[in-house]
Amino acid sequence: MLRSVLESVIDEYGEKGLLEMAGVPVDEIHYSYEDLPLFSGDKPSWQMSAEESRAVAIYNKAMKSVVQIVSASELSDTGQGAGVIISPDGYIVTNRHVTGTGSDFIVRLADGSVRDAVLVGSDSLSDISVLKANAEGLDAISIGSSDDLSVGSTVYAIGHPYGYTWSLTRGIVSGLDRMVSTDSGAVIPSMIQTDALINPGNSGGPLLSSDGTMAGLVSSIYSRSGGAEGVSFALPSEVMMDVAEQIISTGESHRGWLDILSVELNSQIAEYSGLSITDGILVSQVVPGGEADKGGLRGGNEAVQYGQSVIYLGGDVITAINGKAVNSYSDYFAALFDTRPGDRVELTVMRNGRSIVLNNVVLVEQTEDNSRWLVR
Repeated sequence: MLRSVLESVIDEYGEKGLLEMAGVPVDEIHYSYEDLPLFSGDKPSWQMSAEESRAVAIYNKAMKSVVQIVSASELSDTGQGAGVIISPDGYIVTNRHVTGTGSDFIVRLADGSVRDAVLVGSDSLSDISVLKANAEGLDAISIGSSDDLSVGSTVYAIGHPYGYTWSLTRGIVSGLDRMVSTDSGAVIPSMIQTDALINPGNSGGPLLSSDGTMAGLVSSIYSRSGGAEGVSFALPSEVMMDVAEQIISTGESHRGWLDILSVELNSQIAEYSGLSITDGILVSQVVPGGEADKGGLRGGNEAVQYGQSVIYLGGDVITAINGKAVNSYSDYFAALFDTRPGDRVELTVMRNGRSIVLNNVVLVEQTEDNSRWLVR
């Protein structure tokens, strides 16, 4: 009987009328990123859900800033990947594995027009390339902050999976501060992990937070088949912009590094060595006469077999860099990621059971080669 009565009210007055009779202030109910009223127009019925409306608003806001990148020498319908316009004068950020060894490109805009673009520079360590399109007045994306993300936050990705242009996918942040190895062997810390469906053609596109701003650059898929059943990763927007600004200014990116052979400490190594700590970065060897050596870091002197590698025990254990705790390789890479060659850093190390501070250790330049001077 109750259902029959309620249905008759809805038939005559609609859902809005039913809620008003129940004392619900429907005029104050709003939804979506655009803050649209829940009931609009002459149709007295529920419109899109809040989440649907938010996704539509985010897509419409960001898609004009996403391009499709195509090699000028191999013009095709599928393209090579996506890119993001970061300034109205035509600077575009994408992945280095999207641009490859090319230097001249064509970018397709969301309105169907095309522009010539040239490579400004790239960074193999962060897998970033910057292009400059021959255009003015482009729609630059709104850059947000990855710091606003939490595990469980909703995120969106726009790209061109398998050539299906300007496609939107949605997922959640499934992990933060992930350490991811690139194809070149370099390691990128602080990556955003997401379960949003990412496929070939999404690389170089934006990962958007629920306020419609760019929180990261879609960078890689971890999958046995290369398809979307794997987890996906995005480079935080702060790192992306730091590298991009360096490339725009100088044509390249430079990062500081310690010239040591390192080992991530664990309980097994600590117990064998008689150490009182189980976290940190063990200095296995230093480059003789190198900056770390000059700065006072000491390597080990007892060679032991560790898995497939030979490491040296008895050296310093780095526990902090510039006051930031270093418990793992993720901390180690993150602490050095914003530094430059020639910077002086303060290292806190454990030596012979005592914690000491080395104040003026000079950093060398990080390269693909010395990025591999670590043992897991």
